[in-house]
Amino acid sequence: MSDNQKVWPTGLTEAESEELHRNLIQGTQFFGMIAAFAHLLAYIYSPWLG
Repeated sequence: MSDNQKVWPTGLTEAESEELHRNLIQGTQFFGMIAAFAHLLAYIYSPWLG
């Protein structure tokens, strides 16, 4: 008895997998902004290219 709504192999529905993907993308963007800000601060306090 398999549920036709579930997507193999995760067992998530399509809506659940889209929500998970959205959250993953938002988390990656948030991490990227923090990393860019940290690199900017590191460059300001100890310029490695100039």
